[in-house]
Amino acid sequence: MKALTVTKASVSDIPFIQNLETRAFGFTWDEATFSRELDRQNGSTVVARLGQKPIGSALLAWAADEVQLNSIVLAEDFRGKGLSQWFLGTLMAWRQASGCAWFTLEVKRDNPPAHRLYRRMGFVTTAFRSKYYRDGQDARIMWAGHLQSSTHREALSRYRQSASALGRIS
Repeated sequence: MKALTVTKASVSDIPFIQNLETRAFGFTWDEATFSRELDRQNGSTVVARLGQKPIGSALLAWAADEVQLNSIVLAEDFRGKGLSQWFLGTLMAWRQASGCAWFTLEVKRDNPPAHRLYRRMGFVTTAFRSKYYRDGQDARIMWAGHLQSSTHREALSRYRQSASALGRIS
């Protein structure tokens, strides 16, 4: 079986990320914006890979002990196989290891598969943003907290090996 890895995105990954986000969300950033994000000091753009093949991407930003997950997406062929949980778990374990205690995100209110994933990973809904998305849908604001607690440390320990490679890019 090919190895699953998460690596820092490079300029050559931008077209893949743009295509992936456009197909999944109906929009994406321009190349210049992604290029700036690649150099961000308080965030990271990452790519999930199966062997050498890119299969997903995520954009994160952080301040103090809080992480904002701006986007996370897998290519259609790789959804529904448990890889989303592995990908998110890897990102959470990586930021947990760097001292972060909180994760937050916005997700469309009408996205039950994502809601299930986030709840499995310890997120709870804390609020809604009315008409947040371009298509008029509301956003569900979700938080996962206390990542430094023994419960979260144990829950995320299975992702620690995948996250260890990311430690070099924080």
